[in-house]
Amino acid sequence: MSDNKPAPNLLFLELIIVIAVFSFAAAICVSMFVQARSDSAQSRDLTNAVIMAQNAAEIFKAGGGQTLQEFNENGLAMQIQESGHAANTPTATIQVYRESDNELIYQLTVAVAREERTHE
Repeated sequence: MSDNKPAPNLLFLELIIVIAVFSFAAAICVSMFVQARSDSAQSRDLTNAVIMAQNAAEIFKAGGGQTLQEFNENGLAMQIQESGHAANTPTATIQVYRESDNELIYQLTVAVAREERTHE
């Protein structure tokens, strides 16, 4: 009679292979989670930048083309530069930067068309 028991070395080798496969899968999952977090932060910054620029554009429009003050919010900085008053149309460029690295996230050019009123 012979025993059909696997050799201890073979069992140890199988265990090492299974651990290696799971470690590799875990490393891939961790890198995917890190990438997802980074993408989420970029998306959040872009959304906040668009909202800030739209709000500034609405204030610029409501003020008839008056220059706005710059402000910072949620780690983002906004700069407003008047582009000119060509043909009675004040224009401005609104730029939103990330404060940590001064990377431009969003830029919006806004113009306000003023209606000329005639006095009758």
